[in-house]
Amino acid sequence: MAPVTAASSSAYDQVGYWSPNTASVDWCESNYEVSFYIAEFWNTISNFASLLLVILGRYLFPTNDGRFKMLFWTCGIVSIGSTLFHGTLRHKMQLLDELPMLYSATTILYILVEAKHGRQGTWFPVFLTIWLCLTTIIFSTTGGKVQFLAFQSTYTILQFCMIFYLRILHVQQRSKRSNPALTVLIRRALGFGALAVSIWLVDLRLCEFVNGKGPKSVLRWNPQLHAWWHVFSGIAIYHAALLVSYYHYDVLDQRPVVYYWKGLVPALKLDVYSEYGRKTS
Repeated sequence: MAPVTAASSSAYDQVGYWSPNTASVDWCESNYEVSFYIAEFWNTISNFASLLLVILGRYLFPTNDGRFKMLFWTCGIVSIGSTLFHGTLRHKMQLLDELPMLYSATTILYILVEAKHGRQGTWFPVFLTIWLCLTTIIFSTTGGKVQFLAFQSTYTILQFCMIFYLRILHVQQRSKRSNPALTVLIRRALGFGALAVSIWLVDLRLCEFVNGKGPKSVLRWNPQLHAWWHVFSGIAIYHAALLVSYYHYDVLDQRPVVYYWKGLVPALKLDVYSEYGRKTS
């Protein structure tokens, strides 16, 4: 089945080291325009911004809780996988990008469900693991529009579940005490997330108007919107991860506090340590 292609993008593609493309989607950036060895140059290097946020987030995180280790690991693999995917536009590399996205989103859902409803026992992580195994098989054995739409719909549902539980936990926390720092995190997560999704859609659906090349383009140069999606979505996820961890530790009465590392980067610290302990360096 044919891949999903940003409108008119393929007309300006060149042949490169990894040609032909086998991924189920091709973005608005012209392929091999900058380097013979990198399919989408700007979409590739922009992943270093999100990887930097993952490394920084892990470094600043106040505990060694295994569930958050898993979250940071999967988010880091997303950045590396996305780099390989956009650098090659090969289907196997695409899976290294998309499957860890599902794993990280599922990890967040696991944390939020237990933060709201309490420990669920071993059946819950086992159920999620089986579900992830099934989705991994499905996405690994399909291609084209079917694979693209199946992944996007699954990931979108997980994102809405995350927003739903974050909303519930925020209302629950606000009923106990007001916390302006959380409001800032929420606004940033939603704002950067909405901006990221908007430019992602423009890059995919309105490429012919923003590619800077075609007769319909209203711009004289391509702003590389998908590359900016990597940056803005990374910022949104960073803030969302802070919210997830805050509510998790707040439910455990470990008194999480939002502070700004170097006065710039929001991070979390705990005033009370229990079974999780302080992070060791």
